[in-house]
Order: sequence, then C-alpha cells, then structure tokens
Amino acid sequence: MIDMARIGFLFLIALCIYLAFDRQVFALPKEVILQDTVKKNGKDTLKLDTAKIIRENLSAKEKLDKKKEEYKSIYFWGDTKNMVTLPHQGGIAVNLNKLYNKFSRKGRNARKLQREFEKTYQQDLIREEWYALTKDYSKLSGDSLNKFRIYYEPSLTWFYENDRYEKIAYMNKCLKYYLDSVTIIHRRLQLPMDNAKL
Repeated sequence: MIDMARIGFLFLIALCIYLAFDRQVFALPKEVILQDTVKKNGKDTLKLDTAKIIRENLSAKEKLDKKKEEYKSIYFWGDTKNMVTLPHQGGIAVNLNKLYNKFSRKGRNARKLQREFEKTYQQDLIREEWYALTKDYSKLSGDSLNKFRIYYEPSLTWFYENDRYEKIAYMNKCLKYYLDSVTIIHRRLQLPMDNAKL
C-alpha cells in the first residue's frame, strides 16, 4: 500500500514537471478562414468593413474592471493563491492548476501582465485627480500644461495621505518652481527628435 502511494506521488510530481514546460500536450488543428478578395487595377486586395472608434471616458476602476473582464484567462493563469490547503479531515491538499501556474512560463507572464495592469491602474488613479487639479488651479495650457503634469506628478501614496488643500498647495508650489525654470524642465523632458527644438 505504501509503495503504491509512493508511486502515485512520484507520478504526480513527474506529471507536474512535464506540464510545467510550456508546450502543447495535444495537437489541435488550426482554424482556416477564407476571405474573398477584390481585384482592383490588377491587384488582389481584401475588402474590410469600416469601424468607428468611440473614445470612452472611463474611470480608473472601470478601466481595470474592463481589462479583468477582457483578460479573464490572464487572471486564471496567474493565480497562485491558496495553492496548498489543510482540509478539516486531515492531510494536505495541493491544487495542481495553481502549482502549474506557479512554475510555468505562461503563469509567470500572466503575473507580469497583471502587475502592468495594476501599475496602469495606479497611474490612472493619480491622473484622474492630478489632471483635474492642474486644469482648475494653474494658468497653463497646451504643451506647457502637459509637461508640468508629467514633471511634477506625485505618487499614489502621497495622494492618499494628503487632503485637497495640501494637494492644491503642492500644485501651487510646483507651479512656481516650474515657471522659474521652464527652459530647464522642457529640455529635460525633450525627446530625441533629430534637430527639432521645443
């Protein structure tokens, strides 16, 4: 009985190692889509439908929720929480999906993308309030306003720790510094664009 348990356990470990390598276990046929082509002036071209893109003004939370909905598989592959549990009956339970997610390349890439989503969400949270403050309380506009926003953008923890009055005071102090050294800041933020000057 003990030998069968050991063999089963070794088989389970070998299966996990085999699945940890990111290769396809079963061969699936590729789907082929045939499209009609239109000949114009002797050239084959594809006729595509036109699409109208409407920009949505979503909040940072709504953008993150939309990404979570669109990329459900990323959150499945990146999940490694509660991999090992202790059932009430005794013993140890290991979730094989989460174990695979922990060590596979697909799982690592999914967690990396989740971190990028979280970083973008934090930047969106800052910019929602920071952009409104700079628009309402600074006299800047256009390119100067954008460069001021980028150069003096505070961190998320600072935004949570301070109230509205301290944020306005910070913005006014930064605006004074910005106006005193506009050329230096513009030069620091200048991207290499051949011989173009700001």
